[in-house]
Amino acid sequence: MDVLLRLRVLIWVLVISLWGVMVYQYLGEEERDLAKMKRIAPYKAPAPPPLAPPPDEAAYAAARPAEVYAPAAALPPGVPSAVPPAQLELGRPPATPPAAPNELGVIPSSEYIGAAPSNSRRTVASNPAVSAVGPASRGPVRPESQPRTAPAHPVREDRESAADMPTPPGFVRSTSRHFVVFAEQYPASERFIELIENLHSNLMLDLAPFSPWASSERTTIFLFKNQDTYRRVTGRPVWSGGASSVTKRKLYVYESEELPGIVAHELTHIYFDGFFLDGTTDPLWLSEGMATLVQVERGLAAPNWLRENLERLEAGDGFPIDKLTAVTSTAGWPDAKVRLWYAQSYSIVRFLIRTQYRSSFYKFSAHLRDGRPAPEALYRAYGAPYTRMVALEHAWRYELSRASMAKLGGQ
Repeated sequence: MDVLLRLRVLIWVLVISLWGVMVYQYLGEEERDLAKMKRIAPYKAPAPPPLAPPPDEAAYAAARPAEVYAPAAALPPGVPSAVPPAQLELGRPPATPPAAPNELGVIPSSEYIGAAPSNSRRTVASNPAVSAVGPASRGPVRPESQPRTAPAHPVREDRESAADMPTPPGFVRSTSRHFVVFAEQYPASERFIELIENLHSNLMLDLAPFSPWASSERTTIFLFKNQDTYRRVTGRPVWSGGASSVTKRKLYVYESEELPGIVAHELTHIYFDGFFLDGTTDPLWLSEGMATLVQVERGLAAPNWLRENLERLEAGDGFPIDKLTAVTSTAGWPDAKVRLWYAQSYSIVRFLIRTQYRSSFYKFSAHLRDGRPAPEALYRAYGAPYTRMVALEHAWRYELSRASMAKLGGQ
């Protein structure tokens, strides 16, 4: 009997020891990440030089290729008076002649992934006690009306190297370690360069396995002076704070106090969604959940609608997981429904990557990229009891009941 008792005690000691090692590894990983985090300070748009000349629109017009920037009067009848976004691509003539071009010599990609409205974010300094809360807004709205797709074999040569891109008329080029910045009229400020490099370092804590190219290749950023010129060039709606082209690795933003969150969100789309370009496109909930997670925890800029919707989830509200994961567009949804969907996507992604092993999340994403159904990808990556997506929902709900997710990752 003494032998059996000792054996039981030994087994329990081993079990508790293994559990302690796992907890130590998990907490140690988080502590190491926090130690590596770069400071993200509140951003203020720099004032332009007082004696800087205004943009020379005549010079811009002279620099435009005639076949791309034909005057409206020279266009065939029936051609619309604005460049259709589907025809836009930097430095390349559209398939059909556009009408009146934008005032600047920049033609962005037609393939957009837009951020949530620019005034829906709460920018938080590296010190959690320091924050600036913006006004309420419409909430995140996906602009596309069709499901996102990605080519099985994307044409990589269509992506022009950032190092080889010519400087568009009206812009000034700046180069940092990981970015080429084309800033409208004036060079990008040192504050902006420091911001994007710090964000890059923070994002790589989660996204380095998904974008190994980012350590040696540069991403292109177009920085506009204000929302007016940003909208004229990109054709984005009034709520848009930023847009990105995953395949071209280009980002379009304008000077505002909300830049840290917007840049973090859009860079995540480039770094994370680009992982899926050689296979099946990542589902929308995974893409936006990851972008919101990184925006909140690495960009330290939480949307001001997120906390209240996380509290709704803790109270039992939310979408059944089969309906959440089936969404391919939120266009036309009521604002409250969109915000809840974003919050739940964020919360589930956070559960997968923060309370489970990070390597398992990478495997899950890789299996999805390879075209495996979500339940199979989940089981192959995480094992039992995650044999079905509803099992993930139950485990996530249990986590909500025992630990408040409304703390926004400890902020």
